[in-house]
Amino acid sequence: MARSKEADVARLYHLQSSHVRSRGIEPPFDKDLQPLRFRTYAGSTRTPLPGRDFSIDAPLGAVLERRRSVRDFALGPMPAATLGRLLHASYGVSGMRKIEGEWSHDRPAPSAGARYPLEIYVATQAVEGVPDGLHHYDARAHELELRREGVTHAALAELAVDQHMVLNANVVVVITAVPFRTMWKYGQRGYRFLWLDAGHLGQNLYLVATAMGLGPVAIGGFYDEELKRFLALPAEEDAMYLVCIGQPAPAEGRTGAQQA
Repeated sequence: MARSKEADVARLYHLQSSHVRSRGIEPPFDKDLQPLRFRTYAGSTRTPLPGRDFSIDAPLGAVLERRRSVRDFALGPMPAATLGRLLHASYGVSGMRKIEGEWSHDRPAPSAGARYPLEIYVATQAVEGVPDGLHHYDARAHELELRREGVTHAALAELAVDQHMVLNANVVVVITAVPFRTMWKYGQRGYRFLWLDAGHLGQNLYLVATAMGLGPVAIGGFYDEELKRFLALPAEEDAMYLVCIGQPAPAEGRTGAQQA
């Protein structure tokens, strides 16, 4: 396949958003334009989750040593507490504190300026006590908001450029971002920070999943606008990253290569 002949817009953006001494750093927008910090969907059917804790009994060193991308899953029941703990320990709300004079919610992942621009959508199948479907995670309430009923894994696999490890994962976490939450404060450079935030969250999901004996695999390739429509995202929100999490298939049954 021929390489794209389009302009190198990534490089142009990198240069335009660079800090240089000859150009002042962009100030934040007016305070009254500050966007909401959380997304909720009024009227959605809600499923309260157990596992709002950090009860993960695994040494960090051992988890780091075992961390691998797993592409072959054996679909079986997953306890709701496992899903709840996975989400809370990766990106849940654990308290509040003042940062630079403003109240902010504490979370297990770092975020530029504590802006926390990310949202989590969760496609579930065979999770005990949780309806199969596509949900939004309300991190403050520790509840799932149902967005689409029924198993959506086959559709997500097709939208992720036919990456079939999606099919037998209990959970597909779709990480999205509301860019203006961060760009309100940091301007053009704030768009860089969205990807850093998504990476922090992705690593949390990997480590928490590994610590609980599950297998994670991240996906960065998907049809952006089609996935956005499938998720029914608001105009100001975009998909960034997918992480599949499930029960690793027995070694003798694995067909996909493992990623370092």
